[in-house]
Parts: sequence; C-alpha cells; structure tokens
Amino acid sequence: MKILKRSVAAALLASVALSAGPVLAKDPPAPAAPKPPKLSKPYAKTLMEAQKLMQAGDNAGGLAKLNELDAVPPTADDDAYTTLSLKLNAAIGLKDNALTEQTLSKMLATGKVPAADQGKFYRTVGSLALNRKDYNAATMAFQELVKMNPGDGEAQVALSELYAAQKQNSKAVDTLNAAIAAQKAAGQAVPEAWYRRALAFAYDGKLPAQVQPTALALVTAYPNAVNWRDALVITRDSFQLDDQGSLDFMRLQAATNSLNGERDFVEYADTALGRGFPGEAQYAINEGIKKNMLNASKPLVAELKRSADSKVAADKAALPGLEKEIKTNGKLALATGDAYYGYGDFAKAATLYRQAVGNAAVDQATANLRLGMALARSGDKAGATTALQAVKGGPREVLAQYWMAYIGAGAPAAA
Repeated sequence: MKILKRSVAAALLASVALSAGPVLAKDPPAPAAPKPPKLSKPYAKTLMEAQKLMQAGDNAGGLAKLNELDAVPPTADDDAYTTLSLKLNAAIGLKDNALTEQTLSKMLATGKVPAADQGKFYRTVGSLALNRKDYNAATMAFQELVKMNPGDGEAQVALSELYAAQKQNSKAVDTLNAAIAAQKAAGQAVPEAWYRRALAFAYDGKLPAQVQPTALALVTAYPNAVNWRDALVITRDSFQLDDQGSLDFMRLQAATNSLNGERDFVEYADTALGRGFPGEAQYAINEGIKKNMLNASKPLVAELKRSADSKVAADKAALPGLEKEIKTNGKLALATGDAYYGYGDFAKAATLYRQAVGNAAVDQATANLRLGMALARSGDKAGATTALQAVKGGPREVLAQYWMAYIGAGAPAAA
C-alpha cells in the first residue's frame, strides 16, 4: 500500500516545504527594531563600523568586526540583541545556515524578539535544524511554534513528521489529528495527505487503538477507492477473523469498488465458494475479469469460475424451498439471506436477515450487521443506520462504523 511507503526524509521535507517555504536563510525575516537601540559606547562604535562594512558588501569583514565584541561584556540594554541582529544579517549575506540558525536561537533566548517575528524565527530555526537532520532541535523549535499558535496546522504537520522520525508515532498521530481539527475549526479544507499520513503513523507504529479511528476518518473525509482499500485491509488485518468475518470486510470492498488486483478478487471468490455461496463467488470472478484484474485463462481463475458456475443453478433453485423451511430457524434465515445477498438481491436478503434479528440462536452482532449491509445496498439509509447502530462488540462493531461511513459518503439511494 502506497500509504505506507513514503520515506521519513521525503515526508519531513514535504511538510516543511508546505509550512515554511524555501529554506529561510535565503529569504529571512528582517529583525524588527521599533525603537532606537540603547547601546554602550564600545558597542555603538564597533556596530557602526561593522554595519558600514556590510553595507559595502563586505559581510565577512562585518562579521569579523562583530566578533570582536565577544570579549566585551554588554552593559546597555540592547548591546547583545543589536549585535545578534547584525550578525544575522551577515550570516544571511554569507549564506551561512549554521550561523543563521545559531544566531536566531540566541536572539530568541534574549526574550527581545518582537511577538510578530517570533513565529518566523522559530520556523526558520526548525527548518534549518531539519536540513541538518537534527530532529531534536527541530522538534523543540516546532513545539514552540505550535505552542504559540495552536491553530497553525502546517506547523503541527511538520511537528508530527518530526515525532514520527524519532519513532514517537503516538505523538505523531495525536499532533496530526490536532492539525486536522485546527484546519476544520478554521473552516478550511483538510488535505487528503494529512489523513493518510495519520493512518501511516498509526499503522507503522503498531498502534491498534489509533489505527481504526484514523482509517475511519480517512474514508469519511475522502471516500475514494484507494482509501477504502487501505482502510479496510489495514483494519481487517488488525483482527483475527474467521472466513465469515473476512467475507463481510470483502463485501464492503465490493460495495466501495475497492477490490483491486488478482489477490483481492481470488480471495473473495475462494472465500465465498468455501462458505457455500457460489453466486457471490461467481460475481467476484466475473467482476475481476471485467476489470482486467483476473485472467480467465489462468488455471486458478478458470477452476474457480468452473466451480462457481457449476453450482449456481442448483443453488438458486434451492433457495425458495429454504425460505419455506425457515419459520423460526434463525440460522437458516441468516444463511439464506447471505445467499440472496451474494446474488445481489439485497431487498430479499434484508427480509430474511430481519427474521434472524432477535433470534436467540443467532449472534445478534452478525444479524444486525448483515441487515444493515443489505439495507445500505438496497438504498434504505435510515433503516441501515438503525441496524448498524445496534451492532455491538468486536470487529463487527468496527465494520458497522465503516458501513455507516459508506452510507454517509453517498451509498445509492432507494429507487
């Protein structure tokens, strides 16, 4: 899955490019000086000489002159800060990123950086630290930036990448979720990449408690086929499921058009066939062939198709008789409903699933889930929602939440 293949370096650089633009040593924030600085005489004289050299284009000479003040204790309020301001200009002129970062950090430590410039300074320090792969220093800078402005989603994205680079994936997920919330609160669209990165952080960090919520958030915000497949496969793999549970996940993949590749279609067909649903297996094979995901001449595919096709007629013919036998047999109602579901007769499946709901012999989470699935596919969104909300416990409750997201994303309306 591509969601999990992005390198940390690429992710970090992309996030900083989004939040900080080009390396800020090349386009720096100009130090603000709202009032004439209060300088001691030794500093005033040397600073003036340094400034003249720099104005003449001699940044190296100006820096050398400023360095002479290292041995002179500052006595006036603005001696140190003004010296650092000029050193910053010299460092920028010399394109010396190391000195730029060091000087900005010292300026911030003085507490004299104007409030309007502090964010730009911290962003620059963080970006430069990141360029030299000092993740710890970059993290501290971006933490300060986020602390100053919790609504700065781009800074939070950069900070989340830094946490992930240091294997602090839980913090990365939480920080990126905060960025998403901030973006929403500001009435701005949240980039799809943010949701995908949050899921990648949770998955890479083996954080099951965070995988499902981030996956669900992804398909709720961006319900495209790629995201549906990533979310469902990742969530499914986090559970120990039997064939019935796996089949229910694959049924939602079919509904969301997110079955992709030979493996998906073969597994769907083989599982359905193994559970005694040749109609559903036939559907999976035919869909795979139609979408050029399966090669009909391949021995495995040909055998699955032959097996399913040979059983469909007798299976269909037996269904009316099974309906008559149901009466109060909840398990038979559920199984017969599954068969009709596999043939795409979702309304008939829903009728049979209703007979299983409330039956003591049937697992109610399964019965309500299947009822919700059939109603969702037949276009009864309200009925489907009611049934799905009744699903409690384990992976089926999780899957019910995905089906509700499917309904919310625009499941087909009733004809």
